[in-house]
Amino acid sequence: MPKELPPGSPVTIQQLNPDSWLITRQNEKKIVLVAFPVIDELPSDPDWEAVELLMAKHNTRKLPPFEE
Repeated sequence: MPKELPPGSPVTIQQLNPDSWLITRQNEKKIVLVAFPVIDELPSDPDWEAVELLMAKHNTRKLPPFEE
């Protein structure tokens, strides 16, 4: 890393392609770090699953049938 970017500096890292990364230093003094837990599996909710099924049927009603 360049000398202008000391260890522990707040940065944003973006992967542009498998060989290129874009690292942007954050100049904002007020930085908020938000951590989200990783959810592997949601609990079963039959009522919500019924609503999801209705939404999926409504949104796919005009699609042509799938052919293998």
